Amino acid sequence: MLKAEKESPGLRKKVLLLNPPLSSRLRGGALKAALARSIPYGLLSLASVIRKAGYRVSILDATNLELGVEETVRAIADMRPDYLGITTVTLSVENAAEVAGRIKVRLPGIVVLAGGAHVSSAPTETMQRLRSFDIGVIGEGEETILEVLSCLDEGRALDGVLGVIFRKDGAIVRNKRRPLIQDLDALPLPAWNLLRGMPEFYRPSAPSYVRLPSTTIVTSRGCNGNCLFCNSKALFGRLRCFSADYVVAMINHLIGSYGIRDISIYDDNFILERERVERICRAMIEARLDLTWSCYSRADQGDPVLFSLMKRAGCWQVSYGIESGSQKILDFIRKGITLEQIRQTVVATKRAGIRTRGFFMMGHLLETPGTIQETIRFMNEIPLDDFHFTYFTPLPGTPAYSIAERYGTFDKTWSKTSMQIPVFLPKGLTADDLERYSKKAYAKFYFRPRVIAAYLRMLIKYPGNIKRLWNGFVALMTRVFSRGQTSEP
Repeated sequence: MLKAEKESPGLRKKVLLLNPPLSSRLRGGALKAALARSIPYGLLSLASVIRKAGYRVSILDATNLELGVEETVRAIADMRPDYLGITTVTLSVENAAEVAGRIKVRLPGIVVLAGGAHVSSAPTETMQRLRSFDIGVIGEGEETILEVLSCLDEGRALDGVLGVIFRKDGAIVRNKRRPLIQDLDALPLPAWNLLRGMPEFYRPSAPSYVRLPSTTIVTSRGCNGNCLFCNSKALFGRLRCFSADYVVAMINHLIGSYGIRDISIYDDNFILERERVERICRAMIEARLDLTWSCYSRADQGDPVLFSLMKRAGCWQVSYGIESGSQKILDFIRKGITLEQIRQTVVATKRAGIRTRGFFMMGHLLETPGTIQETIRFMNEIPLDDFHFTYFTPLPGTPAYSIAERYGTFDKTWSKTSMQIPVFLPKGLTADDLERYSKKAYAKFYFRPRVIAAYLRMLIKYPGNIKRLWNGFVALMTRVFSRGQTSEP
């Protein structure tokens, strides 16, 4: 939400960081009732380093405030910042550009910087198509934005600044990428205090927490995988982790300052660095923290000993990126994992007393009715407590984006990449086919006595979850029984 730093003559120019307008209807489609109000984590990290450098910094979270474009422009104009930094994903980048264009009319001297996953994945195309962006930041932004701001303040050219793309004399200039930050611990803690309403306003998605107040944290960046569809490396490169000590300090700060009782760790693969996970868990156990937490992982990580330690430390759920129940599909998308590895990992997690959730995609490049049926069978055979389907969506900058049209029809409209509607249709399948199979998968999975009983046990253990589970139930019923979800929400 919106909160400005106090005015002080000693502080320098004003920087406003924007999470651009994007309605919950577009983000969540039929599942919007269970949608998260996700903390704009990248902006919090940027804000902390910008503030440390002496700037007056504010955050406007138009996404979670459900502001429209004009409302966002009015809010920015009222604050009169010198610099506007906008985070982008493909789904929202055109809204971001519209805000930028309109605010330049209201505040002619403002400089607009755009960064985030989309700009990092498609920098040149973005700057060519969306001319209201003055400067694009490619990759991690903390070091780059400080150098850019210094150049702007002092009237120096951006030619020597690594990690930027900008306009010069009518041309677009793209500089070399900046090396990755090697010591993530050197970054200050995220600026949570710039989010008014923190933590009550923000919450993870309905299946991702069991107690309130709940929040999300990120304890690593990047990924060592080579999946065909993922754009994580475009932004963060290879996997690097904050140290166990840094993570524990982050958790203690959230508990002490905001009374947090539940945390969802949003890393792509929290479990990969085993020794670090063990140190974090042991610190939680020794401190006797009143904390429940969940995390995300590849489904070939972990073992019974580690899962037992995680359970003792308060872990209640692990979510796995499974993607498909067809080995043929897994091999093609370069997942680097077998169905048997997935099965063993999910079983070991359950035996440790931790709930399991699986993430799947439907409509892969090689998808057929047969591979979809394999996926539905597999997800019901392994002991998952929850699952979630999205439609396979080739994002700019990924290998899948450049080859998708060989395998079917592909609508490249940026504003449709919500993953809740199928923009890619594999040969032999229609949007209605994918919608029908999706409804079948949800119904077959959730309308089983084992799954219903597990939810009832959770309600008994955490009686404060009635509203959360009701939101999830509403989302499920809407998903299974509504019509026309394959069209744009």
